[in-house]
Amino acid sequence: MDKKKFNEHLIGAIDNGLQLLGESVRQVVYHYVERDSQLTREKIPERLEVFHETLEGTFGSGAKVIEKLIVRDLYDRLGVSFEDHQDWTIVDYVNNARKASC
Repeated sequence: MDKKKFNEHLIGAIDNGLQLLGESVRQVVYHYVERDSQLTREKIPERLEVFHETLEGTFGSGAKVIEKLIVRDLYDRLGVSFEDHQDWTIVDYVNNARKASC
């Protein structure tokens, strides 16, 4: 899978994962990410570590729950089997998904 298509799936998974928390929460997260990190929604795949750090800074330990919602959706989109890893962040899961979807 090419990088552009993968990034489209990732952005879609982020949208869906955040949407599960409610539309207003999704909008607030994107607002904080852009305000605090100068990171637009479309640029998140290129700077995923910054997105992760912003989620952690905003939601603390709750960021793990949000990240798992996102990566489960991403793995479903890619047809990749999801395996939970306690010490992984969204960055680790996405890197794993990139390798698995090649």
